Amino acid sequence: MKTTTIIIADDHKVFRQGLRSLLCSSEEIQVIGEAENGLEAVELCDELDADIIIMDIGMPEMNGLLAVKELTRRKQRTRAVILSTHLKKSYVVEALKSGAKGYVLKDSAFEDVVAAIEAVIDGETYLSPRVTSLAIGSILAEEELSGNQLDTLSCREQEVMQLVVEGKTNKEIAETLFISPKTVDNHRASIMRKLDVHDVASLVKYSIRAGFTEL
Repeated sequence: MKTTTIIIADDHKVFRQGLRSLLCSSEEIQVIGEAENGLEAVELCDELDADIIIMDIGMPEMNGLLAVKELTRRKQRTRAVILSTHLKKSYVVEALKSGAKGYVLKDSAFEDVVAAIEAVIDGETYLSPRVTSLAIGSILAEEELSGNQLDTLSCREQEVMQLVVEGKTNKEIAETLFISPKTVDNHRASIMRKLDVHDVASLVKYSIRAGFTEL
């Protein structure tokens, strides 16, 4: 089996050495470099062309998220796995948006780090179990919020909303529902107010996000 080459980027030397020792206990993993800041991490990836870089977020010179974004911009082959103490939705979302392929918590078992490496090598994205729970909880909370807001709309308002997001004009909606254009306009204003959106484009985005309609 091909050996997986790793770079470790963390500003704490003791942590780097400890992780290196654990990783090197596997015959299938080889640590080929260490970086103590994000800038050095990017330069090492250019120089060493490792399979994976395990990256902390809070580092000097350039933080881990910016370093991952720079690797993505450069279309680097090296794939990044974030190893962080931060269990916050904003960090996870920004890491994945920046191009990271994994997010593991530092207090996880070592087996979790190995699982992340194996998953990323196989072309998958890996999140620690607690990170996954956080993500699922956030999604469910957003869906519940969207559902509750939609429930504030009357049946007629939902009918009008459906036609609005389909691109129908007030006149067309009025003819379809056998109501006056003025009534349609009143319903549209009520929908916007209840859902806290201010234009049709935002209403379309809300509708798709809430699962009310599809692209």
